[in-house]
Amino acid sequence: MATKRKRNWICFLLAALLLFASVPGFSLKAQAAGEEIPGEYRLVAGSDSYELYLYEPTLSILLRNKETGKLLRSTLDPAEDDGANNKTWNAYMQSGVVLTAIQGITDTYQVDLVLNPHTLDYTYTDNGFTAKLYFSDYEFGFDVKVSLEGSELTAEIPESSIVENGQEKWIGTVSLFPFLGYTYLDSQEGYMFIPDGNGALIYLDDKDGRYATGFSQMVYGSDMGFVDSTTEQLLWGEHRTVNQAQKVMAPVFGMAHTQDQLGYLAVVEEGDERVSIEAHPNGVMVNYNRCFAKFLMRRMYVQPLNNSNSGTMQSVEADRSHTDMKVRYLLLSGEDADYAGMAVAYREYLTEKGMLPGRDDSYKTRVDFLGSDREEFLFFTRAVTMTDTDQVDEIYRDLKDNGIESLLTVYKGWQKGGMYNIPITKYKADGSIGGTGALTDLIQEWSGKGYQVYLYDDALQTNPAENNTTFNVVKKVNKRRLEISTKGYVYDTFNYLLPTRSDYLLNRFVDSYTKKGVNTLALAGISNNLFSYSYSSQYYSRFYCADIYRKTVEKITSGGVDLVLEAPFAYLWDQTGAYLDMPMGSSDYMYEDREVPFFSMVLKGSIPMYSEYVNFEANKSEFFLQMVEAGVYPSFYLTAEDSSNLIYTNSADLYSTKYTTYKDTLISYDRELRALAEKTRGACIADHEILEEGVNKVTYDNGTVIYVNYNDRAVSADGVSLDPLSYKVEAGE
Repeated sequence: MATKRKRNWICFLLAALLLFASVPGFSLKAQAAGEEIPGEYRLVAGSDSYELYLYEPTLSILLRNKETGKLLRSTLDPAEDDGANNKTWNAYMQSGVVLTAIQGITDTYQVDLVLNPHTLDYTYTDNGFTAKLYFSDYEFGFDVKVSLEGSELTAEIPESSIVENGQEKWIGTVSLFPFLGYTYLDSQEGYMFIPDGNGALIYLDDKDGRYATGFSQMVYGSDMGFVDSTTEQLLWGEHRTVNQAQKVMAPVFGMAHTQDQLGYLAVVEEGDERVSIEAHPNGVMVNYNRCFAKFLMRRMYVQPLNNSNSGTMQSVEADRSHTDMKVRYLLLSGEDADYAGMAVAYREYLTEKGMLPGRDDSYKTRVDFLGSDREEFLFFTRAVTMTDTDQVDEIYRDLKDNGIESLLTVYKGWQKGGMYNIPITKYKADGSIGGTGALTDLIQEWSGKGYQVYLYDDALQTNPAENNTTFNVVKKVNKRRLEISTKGYVYDTFNYLLPTRSDYLLNRFVDSYTKKGVNTLALAGISNNLFSYSYSSQYYSRFYCADIYRKTVEKITSGGVDLVLEAPFAYLWDQTGAYLDMPMGSSDYMYEDREVPFFSMVLKGSIPMYSEYVNFEANKSEFFLQMVEAGVYPSFYLTAEDSSNLIYTNSADLYSTKYTTYKDTLISYDRELRALAEKTRGACIADHEILEEGVNKVTYDNGTVIYVNYNDRAVSADGVSLDPLSYKVEAGE
């Protein structure tokens, strides 16, 4: 009877809603919204899950979740202000698109849709609109295309629509919807996701004005064609005194309103070679949290006046970037509106685009060896042999006897002349490690036993002390040679090869060793560097550089080479058999509130990932737990001889590498992590949760659950007891 009465009440309420819906001014949308849609906004597109609204004068959009009625806003209402009463910043926050204009060769100006004269002409489509934007005072403009497709929003500026008609008036940068999903101080629970290292979060709490800056990093690292060369300091102690910033490996960022269960992961689909990810917490200029993509179209740089560098002048790039600029927002709601949901969405996106094909993720411990380096001796240099082929063979036999079923080895310093005789042009091993024949025998013999040996090749750098660098080396945009200083004992400066030269030499090398029956290669340098450069008075962009590197790698893999890449950028992920040197943390910027294993969550189950070297980690207990949590396999960099032998070489920073020192640790890690990998084999990470401070939970799509306790005290989570600094596995299917 109670159930029947309940049904009657439901029918009555539905009838009442339908009756009132016919009354003028009544809106079912408004009742479901929970948040009011300002009257000046018009509905321009809708899907099963979202509605897109537009305020034409400032190209401002609203995204409304149809189930919850919650909103993602792209601009501030003109009535809103954070109290700064700054006209320029208020104009910035009220504009859907914000530009930086370069005028002359010295001045830059903000260009927005509030303070600058412009025209906006709209054309509407079934799923969005195109806005033709032109700034009359600067005589430049472009089209902005916005589309809503299901749970995805795309914002695009077609390259073909860009016009620059002014004299010495250029577009410098373009920020698309820089306030999309913004929040004020601590008005919303949640965070911004930034692609720093493996991933990091910036909470949407009140920062109390503690930070003067936020996250602002170029995707795929800084452009060495414009910046001053840096010095790579060798390790005289145990670590660098200043950590280097991690490179941004993929063009993504995100916003999560966890209180409203609404958010997005943004993917820069076009123009990613020249875009920066911006994420600024409240207190950085204004009291609003915001994250966005800022496209770089043209930049200024310092041009020396002569070879002595006695004078300089300001210059502007002669030509702009020629590329579409496109961002796709993967809209998330409910329980998926968090960083774990972002990772799953990105993995599905990459898989759908064919950028993340499935690969063998069977477990292997990575054990790398240094063959030889050089030290000065009288008027020449001599070999310092650290691990020859016979010693590698002995170590392999010892590990095999101790139950190590399979290994992945990157053999460094195998080539004639040792580690820093680069570039490698042919397959010729140094005599000090046994020569070419012995190396070939080692590779072929052990590949049949599950021990894969990959020859290491830095295809980017060249050593001017060992090779002619008059030609075929990179010059920066200001026509000065790009030099990398190392402060090394033997070789203190290296240069970059032209991308076309890297391609030629690498393919020449690959041809020479595949003829010997060897087909394994560990490629570095070109896997994680992009730069602009000048050559023969011509300018070449990062887009050109990326295109050459992509084609080079594709040519190698299509030729049957078993290739693994060192810290590869996202556009090469589909070409590598393994990800070497996956960062386990972030750059540890002060404004970052928490590190999360975001990219490990994305790649787990698709590409085997290997950590940076265990033997150089200060806190090995915590590092081990991070590998457990992220599904990353361990890496060791070892030598048969004592590392003190390297003190007068360029490898002097390898302070602890002797095999006998790490043998027991290696065997222990292999046994424990191999057993864990069997329980997660072929599975992807479906969820990641922070249960309490120092206690994390990882759930795989095969049902396996891993609890990790980083605390130095015992804890209980979900009814599972965890010892200090430990983990526990709850088996799945």
